[in-house]
Amino acid sequence: MNSIGKIISFILQTCLLMSVLVNGKPCSNFSAKCQEVRLPLVSNKLNAPHIAELDITSMNKELKTYIQDDIESTFSENIHRMVKNEQEDLKVSMVQDYSSEINTTKTEYDKKISHIVKNLEAKQEELQLEISDVNKNLSESESVLNSKITELLRGFQEGHERLKLVMLSDYLSKLQKSQDANRETINDLATDLKSQFANLSQEFKKDFMKSSVNVQTHMKKQEEWKINLMEKLNDTYAPLKDKDCSQIRRNPTQLSGVYTIYPDGFNGIQAYCDMSTNGGGWTVIQRRIDGTTNFDRIWVDYKEGFGDPKKEYWLGNKYLNILTTNGKYELRVDLTDTNNKMMYAVYKTFSVGGESSQYKHTSEGYSGTAGDAMKRNNGMKFSTKDRDNDTYSSNCASVCGAWWYWACGYSELNANMKKNKLRWQTHNKIKATMMIRKLM
Repeated sequence: MNSIGKIISFILQTCLLMSVLVNGKPCSNFSAKCQEVRLPLVSNKLNAPHIAELDITSMNKELKTYIQDDIESTFSENIHRMVKNEQEDLKVSMVQDYSSEINTTKTEYDKKISHIVKNLEAKQEELQLEISDVNKNLSESESVLNSKITELLRGFQEGHERLKLVMLSDYLSKLQKSQDANRETINDLATDLKSQFANLSQEFKKDFMKSSVNVQTHMKKQEEWKINLMEKLNDTYAPLKDKDCSQIRRNPTQLSGVYTIYPDGFNGIQAYCDMSTNGGGWTVIQRRIDGTTNFDRIWVDYKEGFGDPKKEYWLGNKYLNILTTNGKYELRVDLTDTNNKMMYAVYKTFSVGGESSQYKHTSEGYSGTAGDAMKRNNGMKFSTKDRDNDTYSSNCASVCGAWWYWACGYSELNANMKKNKLRWQTHNKIKATMMIRKLM
């Protein structure tokens, strides 16, 4: 009976443990909601009740298998649902933890960024201060450098002025010595002239008494002697005076402007010297710029010259003759048209004859951009409104202004600008400058 009692007690304990709710959750009591665990009749393979056979070992094995199968079939779905719920809760919890961690990290990151920005701003302020100091130092260095450069320039200018004074003093000293020597030479020549003139006069009187035929011969000799004497005087005294602007150019410090020149070595006239165009040294013989000077003049005016060398003027045909017959000269003509376009014409050979040839001129060897407007006029005589020397049927100078005309219209640079335009190569011009330079 004790064995049977133990079996029954084990069965009851097992039923109590296996009691569950209908939902699949374990029951806490024996209410109607709990599923009843049914135990089939425990039997062996012979289908004979174990109780009858009292085979406890076989019954225990079958009971264990039953309990395991029932637990798996009863609790499997609930366990899966519980696991799923736990997983969802775990995901939510992990997301919340991750969000919290992200927020914490973002806050820390913002703090670090703010700290970095503050450091950068502080560095920027320090850099600005350093740049300001550098600029200040540069400004001070530039000021010091400018002061030194100014002092150097001032010293250079003072030295240059002292050098100019020394050179001028030396030049004046040499000039004075040369003048003294020339005066002595002139005095000696004058004494010799008086002696020779006295001797010549005596010889002339004797010869005149002998024969009137010898009078012409002695007069000719006397004229030749006077000419030779004048040439000697010119050779002795003239080098002290500048005959044209090309001689003035020998002093490299001379600037363009009005100077006194001595074409014949004695008589000075005012002329404008161009010291900048193509090497300088040009003697301006004609200039037209605004029509303020009247060029509608007669023969004698063009012979002697007229106008203001600072503005508009004509140097004078007699001076052109003196200059160009005592050396080889070139001619340059600078022109400005009605569109303010500048051009030029250069003639490597330019000369003007004496008044007996009607100031016949030569202009050859053209080069430039303005055109060879003197080609037809080359070799022609000078004409004014009161002296017609052109080959045209009427006097071109009376309408077009004084010039070396072959015929009217090719070049007219002395026209009356209040009535007509200046012309060169049949084109109208508004400005013109003619200048000559002695070729070395």
